[in-house]
Amino acid sequence: MSHPRRRRLALCVALLSTSFPAVACDPPSLGDTQLLADSARYRVAWRVRPNPIAVAEPFALEMSVCAKPGAPQAEGMQVDATMPEHRHGMNYRPSVIDGPEGRFLAEGMLFHMPGKWRLIFDVRAGGITERLTHDLTVE
Repeated sequence: MSHPRRRRLALCVALLSTSFPAVACDPPSLGDTQLLADSARYRVAWRVRPNPIAVAEPFALEMSVCAKPGAPQAEGMQVDATMPEHRHGMNYRPSVIDGPEGRFLAEGMLFHMPGKWRLIFDVRAGGITERLTHDLTVE
């Protein structure tokens, strides 16, 4: 691995390890910009960096996943976004970096046009993927 890539990976790991305290099933507060997505088995706390999202500008999502009682701990996660009213998604595929204790960082997010977007969080655990979504409007 090249030196700049190692430095970037170390920075991402540092960000992931300091951004979130340990996770029970109420995700830790991420401050005033925290938003939540829920399903029957999981809760995802997330925030965007930088905030607010600007059209045609890359952004990242910091996420913390917690398992509700009886659900296995998250083993991995993928993130995507679509514009349901336009029937298309993003022009880029984000990369997700796994961190410790249910923490994840998605980089390379970009909303190329204003309007209603649906964030899609796919949580993998125990050979099953569970989808959580959250709708937002970008101006």
